[in-house]
Amino acid sequence: MKTPKYYSTNEIAEIFKRDPHTIRDWINHGCPTPNGLVKLQAAKLGKSWTVKDEWLAVFELRVRPEIGRPDLDLD
Repeated sequence: MKTPKYYSTNEIAEIFKRDPHTIRDWINHGCPTPNGLVKLQAAKLGKSWTVKDEWLAVFELRVRPEIGRPDLDLD
């Protein structure tokens, strides 16, 4: 069984080339897509948000289904 990786909002901002505030908006309000808003699942640890690799993979598949992230494969 694989040990999950956890990402900070700053790390996700680098992956998506967005501002960390945008990532927090995706967590709190959702990311606009042609099919409506898609929220990024996250857990708040103290004052910081943490995103599990599986949650990021699911979010990315829902936001950009044609691209996906092979390095975040759910298997």
